[in-house]
Parts: sequence; structure tokens; C-alpha cells
Amino acid sequence: MKLQTRLYFQKTGILLAVYLMLRFLLPVILPFFLAWVTVGCLTFLQKKFQIRLFSLGIFYILLFLLLLGISVFCGCFLLYEPCCRLLPVCQSYWTRFSEYLAWLPGSLSGHLAVLMPAALSCMFGIFLYLISVLLFARDWDHFHALLYKLPFAVPVSNAGRRILQCVKGWIHAQFRIMIIVSLECAVGYYFLRIPGFPFWAVLTGIIDALPVFGTGTVFFPWIVIVILQGDYTFALWLALLYLITWMTRELLEPKLLGDGLGLLPICFLMSVIAGLKLFGALGFFSGPFGVLLIRELWIELEMSSSQRSNLNL
Repeated sequence: MKLQTRLYFQKTGILLAVYLMLRFLLPVILPFFLAWVTVGCLTFLQKKFQIRLFSLGIFYILLFLLLLGISVFCGCFLLYEPCCRLLPVCQSYWTRFSEYLAWLPGSLSGHLAVLMPAALSCMFGIFLYLISVLLFARDWDHFHALLYKLPFAVPVSNAGRRILQCVKGWIHAQFRIMIIVSLECAVGYYFLRIPGFPFWAVLTGIIDALPVFGTGTVFFPWIVIVILQGDYTFALWLALLYLITWMTRELLEPKLLGDGLGLLPICFLMSVIAGLKLFGALGFFSGPFGVLLIRELWIELEMSSSQRSNLNL
């Protein structure tokens, strides 16, 4: 078989293997993969501060739980007053349109029955993630020695290092978009006279940076609440601000994130859309990650083939 033909077959095999891994294996091992990436990041702190990796893992878990508890408390505290103000409005609408809204309890119970297993699965995934961080931190060197005994460990490791550099560029690009969205929200909240507008602007920017969520997670419920309260002018201004932030991300994301990952903007956009179609919400990350992994493994394959052909010559 000719070298070029064999190379095509090998590239096709890599493409199929990456798809199968992302489609079937990644959802199963996701908590362990995230824990492995987390401990890998902690190794940089270990080298810098000369602290035991296991101690860093314990500190990270405690910090994670603390931030999670603070987030839940702040969310409940900040939503308590708006919910108390909205409750009489909802009761008024329920009284006026009770016969039309009678289907809501049954509909909501059906949705809750569907969402409950997903919520429990998410909580169990977080538990597995934290436990895995602790175990990886304890046996990091032994686990890496075991990994390098596996077939294709060296080319996958080389590809992973280059992907890590691309991910750093992606994080920088995501951070820049978050700053721009936060500044837009700060200006909008200032003119709308929102109390504590800098805090709310930064919080909106952080939520916008999260996968799947976006600024609509903040603005849609807010607009609905304001409409129910009868302030249609304020709701219109909020809708305009949402449109501005949405257009900002839509315009900047393909360019900045594509450049950060070393992909053309159109290729990044296509990878995200294909990932969402093939893998659901997880595809926002797994789509571009799969394209990067395929590209880097193809590069490794071409380099090894070139070296073998030079040796034969």
C-alpha cells in the first residue's frame, strides 16, 4: 500500500476514533477528565510554591465548596426580595386568569419529573469530580507513569501540550469578551439607575462567559418580571441592552475564540454548531476540542510518517 494511501486510512481512523470517544466515552468519564485537568493545573502551583500536591488538592476542594456555598447563599439572598415583590403580582394574575392557567401545575410537574434525574446526575458528577481530584492529587506520578505505558501515549501527549497552548489563548479571548460585555452592562445599568450596578455588571459578564447560559439567563427572567409589574419602558430598555450584549458576543466570539484556538473563525463556528448538534450542550466544548484533537493527531501522524520515510531513504 502506498504511503499516502495508508496515511489517508490512518487519518480516517483518527477521525472515527475521536468521534466515538466524544460521543460515547467522554460523557461517562467527564468528571474524571475534568479532575485530571484540574490536578494538572495544580501541578504548576506545586512547582512554584513547593507545596505537596495532595495538600493543594485538599485546599482546592475546600475552596470549591466554600465558593459554591457562597454562590448559593448570595443567590438566595439576592433573589429573596424580588421574589417577595413578585409574589403578589403572580397571585393577582393567577386570580384573574386562573381558568386559563389551570394546566400549569400538571405541566410543571411533568417538567420537574424530567429535570430531577438530570439534577441528581449533575450532583453525583460534582461529587465524583471532587473525589477524583483528591485521588489524582495523591497518585499523580504513578498515574502518569501508567498512562505512558499505553499505546499512542507519546503522540497524544505531544498533541495535548499543543492543545493546552490553544486553550490558554481561548481563555484569554473569553476573558476579553467577558470584560467587554461587563462594561456594556455597567454603562446600561448606570443609565437605568440599577443599585450596585458594577457588581451586577460583572456578574452578568461572568454568567455570559459560562457555556450554554449567556446573558439571556439574566435578561429574560428580568424582562418577564418587569413586564408583570407593568413597567413596559424599563422592559424595553432591558431588551435593548440584551440585544447589544448578544450581538457583541456573536460578532466577537468567532473571531477572538477562533484566533485563540488557532482556528479560522468560520471553522470555530462550524465546530461549535456541529458539536451542539452531535453532542448536545456538551458540544459547545467538545466540538472545538474534537477538531483541535484531530488536527494535532494528524500533525503527529504526518511528522512520524515523514520521519519514517526519511529513514527509509
